[in-house]
Amino acid sequence: MNEILELQSGQVAFISSLMAGFSFSIAIQIIKARLESHLASVCFISFILSGFAFLIALYIDVALSLQVVAVKEFSDVLLNDISHIRNIGTSAATSAFFLFTLSIGIVGWLLSKIAGIASSLLALLTFILLAYARYSITQLPL
Repeated sequence: MNEILELQSGQVAFISSLMAGFSFSIAIQIIKARLESHLASVCFISFILSGFAFLIALYIDVALSLQVVAVKEFSDVLLNDISHIRNIGTSAATSAFFLFTLSIGIVGWLLSKIAGIASSLLALLTFILLAYARYSITQLPL
């Protein structure tokens, strides 16, 4: 059981740290470009929020892994508590992915109308597919 938890947490932590880095890097590039429109501010804030949500997921998975690394047997109460905590981390990561997708859709508008339309359509398609995947996963009969 512990090996499975470590593997799952390690994967989520890796992806969350990578995506947080992307989010913060894009936000910094918006600052460096010295764009002073309201849209640039919205893009900056959305990428920053996305990065922080990924950091929450990262912290939860790493801290949880470190806390239970020496546990040999998991009681039902402990498994329930771990599941609750992991749900918080998963929700943070999922929210971050949705926000990152929305941010990518918005950022195209900083370049041009055509880029904005294209990035918005692709982000919308991705958003719909993410929402469908999330719905399908939560509806699994476990």
